[in-house]
Amino acid sequence: MAGVADRQRIDRLERMTNLVLVLLETPVPLTLREISGSVTGYPSAPEAARQAFERDKRALRQLGIPLKVEPVSSGGQLGYRIPPDDYYLPELGLDPSETQALGFAIAAVKLGGAAGMDAIAKLGGPVTEAAFARTDLAGAGSGPTMAPVAVLPSLPALGPIHEALRHRAVLRFEYNGRPREVEPSGLALRSGVWYLVGRDRAAVGGPATRTFRVDRIPGLPALGEAGAFEMPATSDLRDEIRLLPWSDGGSGAEVPVAEMLVDARQARVVATQVPRAAIAGWQSDGGLKVRLAVGDCEAFVSWAVGLGDTAVVEGPPELRAAVVNRLWVLAGDKSASVPGLPHATAASVEHLAPAHLEDVPGTRSSSQAASRTLSRGGTEVRGTVPSARAASAVMAGERLRRLLAILVHLARVGEAELSEVAERFSIEQSELIGELELAACCGVPPYSPDELIELFVDGDRVVAERLRELGRPQRLTADEGFVLAAAAKALLSVPGADDEGVLRSALAKLEAAIGSAPLAVEIDQSEHLRALQEAARDRESIEIEYFSGAASSPRARVVDPYQVVLREGRWYLDAWCHVAAGLRRFQVDRVRSVRGLGRGFEARADLASELTRPGAFLGGPDAVAARVAFPAGAELAIEQVAAGPLEEMSDGSGRLAATILVADAEGWFGRLLLRLGPGTEVLSPRELRDAGANAARRALSRYLDPVTPGDAGLQSERGRVP
Repeated sequence: MAGVADRQRIDRLERMTNLVLVLLETPVPLTLREISGSVTGYPSAPEAARQAFERDKRALRQLGIPLKVEPVSSGGQLGYRIPPDDYYLPELGLDPSETQALGFAIAAVKLGGAAGMDAIAKLGGPVTEAAFARTDLAGAGSGPTMAPVAVLPSLPALGPIHEALRHRAVLRFEYNGRPREVEPSGLALRSGVWYLVGRDRAAVGGPATRTFRVDRIPGLPALGEAGAFEMPATSDLRDEIRLLPWSDGGSGAEVPVAEMLVDARQARVVATQVPRAAIAGWQSDGGLKVRLAVGDCEAFVSWAVGLGDTAVVEGPPELRAAVVNRLWVLAGDKSASVPGLPHATAASVEHLAPAHLEDVPGTRSSSQAASRTLSRGGTEVRGTVPSARAASAVMAGERLRRLLAILVHLARVGEAELSEVAERFSIEQSELIGELELAACCGVPPYSPDELIELFVDGDRVVAERLRELGRPQRLTADEGFVLAAAAKALLSVPGADDEGVLRSALAKLEAAIGSAPLAVEIDQSEHLRALQEAARDRESIEIEYFSGAASSPRARVVDPYQVVLREGRWYLDAWCHVAAGLRRFQVDRVRSVRGLGRGFEARADLASELTRPGAFLGGPDAVAARVAFPAGAELAIEQVAAGPLEEMSDGSGRLAATILVADAEGWFGRLLLRLGPGTEVLSPRELRDAGANAARRALSRYLDPVTPGDAGLQSERGRVP
């Protein structure tokens, strides 16, 4: 039976290849009867031919091949063709180094799925790490195990959104339980999250600019007609996105202005979260002064409390009091009133949140609408999270995609070694020969020798002739165009990644040919990033001064740096730590200094699986699995760090539970518990149950008695901090 199935797949691949060639060459649309009568491989029975064609049609469209349906003159029938101008990519004018630069961007910036490699295959660039390693741009130490420079979130809706931006098409989707009709004006990645900015025609109260988290758009948005609106005047997308829901955003309403001091442990993180205009100045010790207009005081308090003892709200009095009162509750005092400070009543902090922030993360409506995976009674129940990539692509369709890319490559080079082609397209040499033999049988009616693709396998080489226009690459799909542009822009944001300007030139040519879209990939430029990248590249041992999560001062570590990777919006250094005698992941914005030790080290092969782990948490043997219950609506603060699905509690409280790996109980974990807010409880292990209360006490010590961070021995009119 396996032999029969294999033969059927081969027959279908041959039929689909012939179908593409025929529909590309026909000057007029062909009816189904004309197609089944002229394209070899279709059944003779009309109904069977129709069913086979419908399967082929779906597969071609999944590959991004533009199958146009047009009426024909005879009896109102429909005809089909593939317009060459819609199928072929416009001439890009890329030179080999620019094509290789785009290949490097795809190899260095991981966006999930195969769209990036498919795009590079169409452009004629290297599509495997082994092939890429032979190019001039591979760089020292990359080779077949080249580590990614960045890992960015990949979502099904990103490709269609990018396409709508390029063509000025209206997007239609559901968000927070309501239908939206959005004129998109920009797409940006900030702090590891993709945001769409646009004018929502269906907004309550009339059309208005809104900001949407793309990971909360269920399914795929529908695109309207191209050219349906005019793009607004250009602006900096980083300022358009109100990442923090309590920022004023120019609403015109009178709101309080918070003054905050953030110490060196979290200063650089906060600097990437607030608008640039809110940064009031840097301190000599690495701290940060912030002055920030607050439109939603409740959301601001939750955010400020979540910074724990790394930040102090200095004013105005009502905001400071609200933060302190929340900390008293989290520390174990339910009265939530602090002598000597004005009491923060609801009236004193109630302000109308700016209307344009309705759809920004952090507001209660949006967080409660977040999709999640729950576990009920041992059965996993998934919410509205769309799959990363539709898995229904037929094997023959995927083989056709690869075969067309191979033919484009051969049409360009004329002849090549079989081993080089096999390596380039990640295919066994024997399988490649079989695909080439199949292609040599394909062409257009009457399938005479002069109408067939001409391929010769001569020993260890393949020679291509009469490939017609197949030397012109196929147009990029929406996903391919987005991944290529996003990877290039992400890499351009990394210091030193494009010193020769080759990638920037390649991206400019690509956008000139297929259209550009307002797309911003914001990557934090940490102070010591370049030095750490160079040490990892050169395999040089270094000494770093590093702030651990709970430390009030940095500590010296001697490390062997393996890679520096952007994950979930932050830079991390993966290195063998000689203090811990193990592999550790260091947050780059906590590194205070870097000093080369003038000696190299040998990379350990047994660390490969740990280094390729996708999440931001690397952990170690001292990591503890903590079980945490938290209020529904706080999912966004925990989804990316949960080690498994979120589960509904069975106690009727309406809370959710998650397992979290903890290696920094006093620092990161304590601040996470504060951010989750009242109602949060560590269920296990017992030794971590007071981590949240202890974090609140350390934070209170900075408000009520300004001493060194971490000193919980505070005295006040109410006695010792609870």
